[in-house]
Amino acid sequence: MIRTLIVDDSPIVRKALRLRLEKAGFEIVGEALNASEGLELFRALQPRLVTLDLLMPKVGEIDAKTLFSSIREEQPETAIIVISAHPKGIDRAEYMRKGALAYFEKPPNFGALLAKLDQIFPRG
Repeated sequence: MIRTLIVDDSPIVRKALRLRLEKAGFEIVGEALNASEGLELFRALQPRLVTLDLLMPKVGEIDAKTLFSSIREEQPETAIIVISAHPKGIDRAEYMRKGALAYFEKPPNFGALLAKLDQIFPRG
């Protein structure tokens, strides 16, 4: 099972991701509702996959961009899938260049998300 951390401030999105990913065989090891909590859980749980919302309230000095960078620096082999709204000020291409393996706008197309995860973590 692929150890997975969900980082999103929306309880509805977290629940939907948990249900779909668990059904597909992923192990949800944690859920974080902001980037600060996400960084703490990432360091404690060492997931292989992180789903990351980019639009969450900043807590202290940690925002989603900082969390993304910290994951890339500390564990570059961790797969990051961005699942976020696409407002002005967020450069989707920047995250892809910096190592996100996919970027899905909310609400995500779960068929496309699971297909991408099958490419990243082939089964069989």
